[in-house]
Amino acid sequence: MDKELINNIRKIIIEKELDAVLISDIYRILYLLGIPSSFNLIEIGFFLLITREELYLIGDPFSFSLIKVPKGVKKEVEGIKSLMENGMSPVNRLKGLLKKLKIKKIGSFEDIKLPGFKVVKIDDTFLKLFLFPDENRLGILKENAKICEKVLKDSLKDIKEGCSEIVIRNTIDENIYHFGGERRAFPTKVIFGGNTANPFAISNNDELKEGEPLFINFGIIRSGIGMEIAKTYILGKAPEELRLAYKNTSGIYKKFLEFLSPGKITGEVYNYVWGLIKRKGYDENFIHPMSTPLPPIRTGIIISPANSSILKPGAILSLKLDFYFPGKFGINFQDVVILGEKTINLTDFLNKGSPNVITDKI
Repeated sequence: MDKELINNIRKIIIEKELDAVLISDIYRILYLLGIPSSFNLIEIGFFLLITREELYLIGDPFSFSLIKVPKGVKKEVEGIKSLMENGMSPVNRLKGLLKKLKIKKIGSFEDIKLPGFKVVKIDDTFLKLFLFPDENRLGILKENAKICEKVLKDSLKDIKEGCSEIVIRNTIDENIYHFGGERRAFPTKVIFGGNTANPFAISNNDELKEGEPLFINFGIIRSGIGMEIAKTYILGKAPEELRLAYKNTSGIYKKFLEFLSPGKITGEVYNYVWGLIKRKGYDENFIHPMSTPLPPIRTGIIISPANSSILKPGAILSLKLDFYFPGKFGINFQDVVILGEKTINLTDFLNKGSPNVITDKI
């Protein structure tokens, strides 16, 4: 249990004259209570209520069966009938506890609504922890990256014409566990050919053909910490239109990586990359943000034109550029980096030679 972080939250309760702080994010709850289990976030459901003196974990019998509640944490179990009536959320038990404790003013890191109670948005004490990993977390991130590399290389080696998206996806899922991942971070995606032009495509039985793009996106969770990778490959010789688009977009992505450095304003980075995209004529093909939170967290540095925050040394970013050409193909790039005088690219293996770029062979 992270007693220091709990004490910091209690200081916020006193400073903001709150009755309690409510945490609804599962990852934060597991980390704060020192529960090392890795879960996809839909597998368990809890609320954690922190008052000036007590800790209350509110959940259902199914979720409690999967974890060991730490000593000193009071357990509040929602009944099955009430759980089902409220979309499998222990919200009734939570409301009953708040009334019992005569709590009226609640602090939250997220925008949540609880009718009958005043909820105040407070600064996220977890943000620094998530965005600036200490040596222990950085060590786990590096180990997770090595697992992802093994999963990727082993899954790619047997790919050939005629393989289906689902078969490759299942191979990746099996390898995640085989090489040491505890959980998938999200449903693995393997997409071929024209399906890659749709950002919302899901894996099906389509078979891989010569010259088609192959998009792979998967992630793992281990020790409660995630890692994600995404990359576009090619089987055989690419058609000229795809080869040219890949050459141009990969050039933009390379300049994106080179431009990043501590001290730059986030919006400045976005405008620089967006300028490169427009000059190459791909402004109508780029639709995603340039960064995303690293799973399983939902908090991270978002590279957007409206963000005026300054990039700081030690910050972790999951960078991405996705281009979609409707009816033709899609091209995706993604890397996880730690900013510094010399930026550490944890997924650099995606960018080093065959098979990690479009070539004449997988």
